Formats: sequence, C-alpha cells, structure tokens
Amino acid sequence: MGGTRDAVEEVRSRLNLVDVVGGYVRLQRAGRESRGLCPFHTERSPSFYVSAEKQLWNCHGCHLGGDIFKFLELIEHTDFRGAVEEAARRAGVELDRDSELNSAERRQRRLRDAVLRLNQLAADFHHEVLLHHRAGEPGRRLLASRGITDDDIDRFHLGYAPQGSRGDNLTRYLLRHGASEEDIVAAGLGRRDRGRVVDFLHHRLVIPIRDDRGRWVGFGGRSMGDDQPKYLNTRATTVFDKSRLLFGLHLAREAIARERRAVLMEGYFDVIGAHRAGVPTAVSTSGTALTEFQVRLLRRVADEVVLCFDGDVAGQRAGRSAVGLLAAAGVNCRMAQLPMGKDPDDLSRSDPEGLRRLLAEAPPAYEVLVDAALGDTSTRSGAEHQEQVLRRVLPILAAIPEASIRELYAERVGRRLGRDPGRILADVEHRPEPPRPPGLAPAAPGNSAMGASTHLLALLSARSSLVPEVRDRFRITGADFPDAVDRDVYRLLCDGELSLPEGALPANLEARRAELAAVDLPELEGATEGGQLQRVVEDCVRSLRLEAAEQVRTALRRRLAGPGHHREGDTPALVQELEALNRKIEVLRSGAGLEA
Repeated sequence: MGGTRDAVEEVRSRLNLVDVVGGYVRLQRAGRESRGLCPFHTERSPSFYVSAEKQLWNCHGCHLGGDIFKFLELIEHTDFRGAVEEAARRAGVELDRDSELNSAERRQRRLRDAVLRLNQLAADFHHEVLLHHRAGEPGRRLLASRGITDDDIDRFHLGYAPQGSRGDNLTRYLLRHGASEEDIVAAGLGRRDRGRVVDFLHHRLVIPIRDDRGRWVGFGGRSMGDDQPKYLNTRATTVFDKSRLLFGLHLAREAIARERRAVLMEGYFDVIGAHRAGVPTAVSTSGTALTEFQVRLLRRVADEVVLCFDGDVAGQRAGRSAVGLLAAAGVNCRMAQLPMGKDPDDLSRSDPEGLRRLLAEAPPAYEVLVDAALGDTSTRSGAEHQEQVLRRVLPILAAIPEASIRELYAERVGRRLGRDPGRILADVEHRPEPPRPPGLAPAAPGNSAMGASTHLLALLSARSSLVPEVRDRFRITGADFPDAVDRDVYRLLCDGELSLPEGALPANLEARRAELAAVDLPELEGATEGGQLQRVVEDCVRSLRLEAAEQVRTALRRRLAGPGHHREGDTPALVQELEALNRKIEVLRSGAGLEA
C-alpha cells in the first residue's frame, strides 16, 4: 500500500471493532453499545463498552480506551505497528512492513520472525526423528508404553531430541537451513558450551508449545527414564513466556467457545490423554502455577473452568491456588476430585469414560475446599478440634467473592459444627488478614499465584548457596522486590539470618518464611550446582525483572490512555519512555540483559 496512513485507514474501513473485540471478550447488547468483562483488569461486573457506531471502546473500571488498533496493541502485547500488522492480516491488506521502521525495530522484528521460523523447523525436525529415524526409537518405545497413539503424535506434533555424539544434531540442521548461531541461541534451541553451540534439548521427548494463534513459540522436553529434571522448558525468548501460554489452547479454543467451558489440567500428557479420551476442551499450564494472564486467556472464551489436577498433595495445592484467581476474574470454577495418587493421564488410559464422567459431575470448587477443610468433623467433635477446623475454614469462606455464596457455605459449616452461621460470618468479617491459604487471595493485577518475587525468594531459601550470585552477579537488591516484607526477607537472606530459629523473627516475617518453605520447586529435584541450576537462577532473575518492567509498562499505557496528560505536554516523554521499556522487555525475553 502507498504509505502507512493510507494503509491504516484501509484496514480501519474493512474491520468492525465489535467483531474484533468479540473474538476476545464475550459481548452482550446494552442499548446502542455492547458490554462485557474488561480483558485488561479483573472485574466481576461488566464495565467494558464497545460502540459500533463510533468504532471506539472504553472501560469505566480501569479507564483504558481507544480504537481498534489500541485494543489490539494492548490485548496482543505489541506496539502500534504490531497492532496495525495484526489488523491488516485480518483485513487482507498488504503492508509495506519495513518502510518506516527504525534500525532497532527492524532488528526486533527480524529476531522475532527468525525465532518463529526456527521453532517451526525444530518442531518438524524432532517430529521426523521420532517417526522415521533409528535415533527416535527410545522415544517411540516410551510413547507406546504410555498409550500414546499415532493420532496423538500427529495432533500434537510430538518429537524426539536425539542424544547424538556431539550434542548438536538440531543445531547443525538449523545451520544448514540458513540459521545463525546467534538466532539459535536467542530462540532457546541451543546454548553455548566451550566455544560452540549445542542443542538445548537432547535425549528427551519433545512437546512443541503453540500460542493461542497456533504459532510455534517454544518446547517442553520430557526426560527419558529417571533423568532430572523430568521436564525442561524452553527459556524465555522474544516469543515464549510460559506464564502467558496455555498448552493446547490452539486446539481446544473452538470447543471451549462452543461449550463456554474449559478443563484446566497440569501437564502436557494430561491434555494429550484428555483429547484422546474425548475431552477436546482440555488445556494446561506449562509447568507453572496458574497466572492472571492465563485466566484472562480462558475468560475470553469460557464462563466456567473445571480444574482437574493430580490427586496428590501438590495437585491439591495447585487446585487451591487456581480457585482464587478464577473466582476473582468472575469465572465459575468446579473441581474434579481424582483418587489419591492418580493423575488425569492415568484415567484417560485406564478409564476414559470415567474421566469424562468425573469432569461432567465435578462439584463447585468452594464446596470441595470447604468439605476438605471440615474433614470428618461433626457436632460431636471436641471444642479444640472444632476450633482447628474453623481456622482452616474461615480463610476459605473469606476468599469467596459473592456474599450470597459465602452465606450458603457458612450454613454448611454451621450444620456440621452445630454453630450459628451468622456468628461464623461475623468471624469471617473480623478475622485478621493473614494467614490465608496460598492462592485463595485474589492476585493483584499482573501478578501470578506464585509471582516472580515468591519464586526467587523460595529458591534462595531452599538453596542459600545461590544468594551471593544473585546479589553480586545479577545485582539484585531489596529495591527489586515490590513488597516491603519481601524486601526484608531478601535482606535477611543476604545477611544469612533467615535460618534463625522459629520464633526469632517478627510475626510477618515468620509467616512469609513459612509460605516460602511450602512453595513447590520441582526444578530443584536432582539439580546440582552447575549449568542446570544456573539456568534456574537465570530464569528466576529474568522473571523478576520482566514482571517489574511489565508492571511499569502497564502503568505507562494507562497514563497514555487516560485523560489530561496531553494537555500537560508530557505525551512525547511518555511515549519515549514506553518505547525504551518495550526494548528492555524484548532484550530480557531474548535471553540477554540479566547482568546489571
């Protein structure tokens, strides 16, 4: 097209804002406008409005607003040019993509395009090895032992990363296809080792990870036998952030939108087995706690989520963590109860009909949590035991957003304990805020159930030998932690005082120490000092800096979208600051920029 302005107007004329927004938000007519839950902040009552007449949108809750390009810019986490390109793709308009880009933007775009291309090549390479090469035999045997069918392998494009004598099979393949060593490392497909680039994954089953648009963005590697870690994901890159993805969503999206219901699981093979068992709405996190961003992805297409986590203690803890985030976002939540020690993948193989029935009959999540806290308590239980039960139940009741639902469960508790429900509700209202079971408190906007601060502090608490590296090499200081308690905890870690005897710290620090000790850190299983543990530390530091940068970026975008700043003349400075922050985030996601 002849010029950016002409292209923008052509795209704008071809697209209807209501249709575009409707692909992300469930809209309902409200007079001359359409209304829905805002995708940019957590709310339970819709305050997000779209005008078909004006082709504008705005939210009365977070005060964001704009046109079709501003919406795509925010929802797809891109800049204005990226939003125009996405809109042009939908409208079928050809753009002169590079004519007005500066050199830094061209480099970023070239890297992003290169990473996506290399991921596609890598997915095809691993798939070919698994299906047709002698080197893929170990992968074929393991998949057969787990009941994985040819259809499963094809649907999820499963692959195998061979061991190889030099450890660079994929790297050499990509180099033959025109890749540079720098791009291979930036894509997370390789790493430097004694002056050469070797494959990041080897002797592992390979599960390609695609975003909700179907683009190949990263990989999960499942170890063979008892090798540790059991699962190894691509590190953060310019296109891959596991906290912002749901495995299988590109396949499940249509079925979820049709049923308005999603099934959320923990693992890749849980999802693969569920789809084989006739549950096409199954998705999973990629080895992380559920995040608010992932909840927003689900909320775009589902009104209800069924949690189907492992039946062990870790699975139950993950389920509790997810409930609060989903409830705070206005998503109805149910919880399937698997037998202790069983996971969804087991049931998909041994009893697929039973898995489908379990999901269809899943009770409300808060009913499961309340009943679990009550246990076998009855009116005949002793006073001391009842008080212990109440201490477990009250924080669960306090986390229920709807007062009417809270009252129903208070009556349930009252009947079991022989107590007045009104008094129980009064106790809920007047209870001190901490401690609260992990995940039941609604997360602050932009934070995950286990945010970067918690992850890093838990890691350092478990492995105090890592503190000097985080402090001295990466120059992490207390100022990098947004919460005052976390700043104090980090100072104690640096001073070697977090291991003081129980009761030696102030109550708020004792409570935080206990929370950190309870954090599940599967990446430490079998990890020894060296390259593997080094990557764990780097991922934590990168997540901490990315989370801080993205929170600042969100605040800047809100200032730019809000009224008043243009009259004060600070728009150019804000735009410049936002562009610098975008570049910083791109650098961090590419794997650089960690050492201050």
